[in-house]
Amino acid sequence: MRQIKTYFLIFCLLLLIFNPLSAQEGTRNAATSSGELTGKIMLIPFEPKLYMSEIDIKINQQTKWNFEQIRENFRHQMDVQLKSKLQSIGSVVSFYSDSTKMYKDLNYMYKSTRLAVDLVDKPSQSNTPDKKQSGIKNGQIEVEVSTDKKFMTTKVNDNEVLPFFTNKYKSEYFVFVNELDIKSVPDSYVISTDSYLREVSVHYTIIDKFGKTISAGIVAFRFSSKENNPKKIVAACFVPIATTISAKLSDIINPKPTTPKK
Repeated sequence: MRQIKTYFLIFCLLLLIFNPLSAQEGTRNAATSSGELTGKIMLIPFEPKLYMSEIDIKINQQTKWNFEQIRENFRHQMDVQLKSKLQSIGSVVSFYSDSTKMYKDLNYMYKSTRLAVDLVDKPSQSNTPDKKQSGIKNGQIEVEVSTDKKFMTTKVNDNEVLPFFTNKYKSEYFVFVNELDIKSVPDSYVISTDSYLREVSVHYTIIDKFGKTISAGIVAFRFSSKENNPKKIVAACFVPIATTISAKLSDIINPKPTTPKK
């Protein structure tokens, strides 16, 4: 009996040492002495309703995942890839968590911000009306709508929300994933390969702790219509998208020294 107890204690000790979940949690975020998660960069995932995809049926045929599983997989992977890249800049707090506490704070962030349509070439001008030009051509009224490319950006409604998260999580920069789109690229069909291109695009906004938008826009990468494996789609598009967004923040935090002109 005594020998059995000894083996049981050894087994429990090995679980504590080699439990992969414990190790993962230990490296997930920086923490204070009180155990509170902290991070210089806060990563906010897009709301589930801001997932737009034209390929879920094809993915379902290969994986047998339902719509919710497909959406959550891509939502999670966007968070994972961004966090991986942003950690080279500073410690990261991710809100993609199952904990009730983090979920409550994430909802507070969603309720304290709003999404607005902005111009890609001129961010922070979301109130700019679409340019339209009317006239008569061939006896018919013709209306020309502006083709300026737009994206979804985050605007802060509550002046207290950023100070709250800055104080609680020690965050200085907030990286919002606003929307994730997966769609076909028009006029990209190739007869010889019987394929066309698809595009993954992410709408993002980076705000500092004072509420200033320091970077915003769309980052997009393309892949073949013959590819319906979620892992390969993530590798082809999500990874470079995360790298690009991370570089935008890195350029702000750690600007490269300019070479003086001779």
